[in-house]
Amino acid sequence: MRRWLASRGVRAVQALRLAAGAAAALLALRPATGQAQVVRGTVRDAASGAPLAGVIVALYRASGSATDDERLVATLTDAGGVYALTPNDTGRFVVTAKRIGVRRFQSPAIALARGQTHRLDITLEGVRFDLPVVTVSGATPCNTRSADRARIAALWEEARTALTASELSLRERLFRARITRYHRILEPRSLTVRHESRDVRQGVTEHAFESFAAESLAVHGYARMLPDGEIEYFAPDERVLLSGTFVRDHCFALARDEGNGETGITFVPVRTRRVTDIEGTIWLDARSYELRRVTFRYTNFPMPLRDPRVGGEVQFTRLARGAWHVSRWFMRVPQMELRRDVSGTARTGRVVTDRPVLTGFAEDGGHVIPDEARGAATMAQLNGRVVDSSGRAPLAGARVTLAGMDHSTVVQRDGSFRLADIPAGSYTLLVEHDDYARFGIFAVEQVLTIDEGRTSTTLAQALGTSQILRQLCGYDEVPDSVTAVRILLPPDAPTDSAAPRVAHLSWGNLRVLTPTIPGGMVRTTTLALDLPADAAGGVTACALPREKLITVEERFANGALARRYEFRTPERGFLVVQLRAP
Repeated sequence: MRRWLASRGVRAVQALRLAAGAAAALLALRPATGQAQVVRGTVRDAASGAPLAGVIVALYRASGSATDDERLVATLTDAGGVYALTPNDTGRFVVTAKRIGVRRFQSPAIALARGQTHRLDITLEGVRFDLPVVTVSGATPCNTRSADRARIAALWEEARTALTASELSLRERLFRARITRYHRILEPRSLTVRHESRDVRQGVTEHAFESFAAESLAVHGYARMLPDGEIEYFAPDERVLLSGTFVRDHCFALARDEGNGETGITFVPVRTRRVTDIEGTIWLDARSYELRRVTFRYTNFPMPLRDPRVGGEVQFTRLARGAWHVSRWFMRVPQMELRRDVSGTARTGRVVTDRPVLTGFAEDGGHVIPDEARGAATMAQLNGRVVDSSGRAPLAGARVTLAGMDHSTVVQRDGSFRLADIPAGSYTLLVEHDDYARFGIFAVEQVLTIDEGRTSTTLAQALGTSQILRQLCGYDEVPDSVTAVRILLPPDAPTDSAAPRVAHLSWGNLRVLTPTIPGGMVRTTTLALDLPADAAGGVTACALPREKLITVEERFANGALARRYEFRTPERGFLVVQLRAP
């Protein structure tokens, strides 16, 4: 469980429990097959006779209903269309076979005695491009237009087929893959990445993430405010979406066609739900009816925030040999901070209120690249060129990086650079150069978006004088009445203290007449300014008098004097002063 802390006690806890050993644990629960009864066979295409991989074959009691809740055991056919089902008991059973886009096959009742092997070969019709007929039997718990009910039920059946295949692919450990998980902190407006950490694992596939049990989510909700001010968030995995509890608690409708080759069904909580729940859309390919993705967002949120970006998405992919898996996922939750507002008048008195403010988002997600699909790159690449403020000469030797990530490289002599293996997202491109480091700023800060699996290009131009002044002083041009000075303290800081340094600037005297005293009184005041040194070891003064002798006293944070310097301000404009140790 990952935690992050927002100030003033409001915290968010992302509750996707990573399941490193989930698949191994499931395997350990599978029964031994030494003397067990078995139903085995091959599933083939009815027209061509070719074996069909990735077909869901399941076993049910003949006396019960052939629904997922009553299923005893299930598996996926391998590349040769072969399957084997081993029930824990004897009796009469039926076998079903389901492939996306075609109607489910169901066998006559089969009697199995102890240790008996029964062979059942199955033929399925080829993939169709219209929805198979599905009997509507409570596929949605709500009142739905009768004209839509059959199609909703059919789409839900196809979605459940892919979800079941994904779960079985994990249980059967059908493929190896590289699983990359990340944790990001995002800007609240642009969703630009502030920071990212990643964990990469290689091996037999495991659950990308695990949610809490559907029954627990039904009772306690998908986001919970804890007594200490924390908030736990939950996302649905395959088992939650497949559960009868999820169907019972949600209403389904046809999704609006967005013109991108997808069709789907929306789900919203039933009106009686009072806890935090999720609503969203299950999207399928409009032609093949293969599951593509599930998007969701939160309802009845436990804090006063209505932002459509809070939620997540889970994407699904089918491999050529029939296995299904979660290929990409993310869950995005808000980072909130309580800020104190003070208002009121002399009549009403002082009024203090705490106001929740969105300070950013935390996003957890990742992607899965199976070994057999490694050639189809999903990571991105960024090519670019960095030039100086004139836009003509390359800014060779500068270092390019993406904020919050380890990706960095050095600009070549011709100004070019390349960054590879970048996950999709919105980033801030940072360019560091010694000439700009003296001002404590980057030569370039450029927001850009990286698309999945693509090569992007960019041109980055270093800041000019007016842009530097805007960052340092808030204006584009120094006013005629003053001068702006950047003072660089000597790099060899005094060694008698590790405390931060402060630059005390003083110049001239100011004579002030105090008329409230009879006969008047003249008081002399020294004009001075205290500026803490920044990370670059310098200070910026944006409104010093013109052509004045300035005394700079380098002091420790406790006020003790370290060293003293002097320089003269220019007649106009902006000056950079490098102080030298005496």
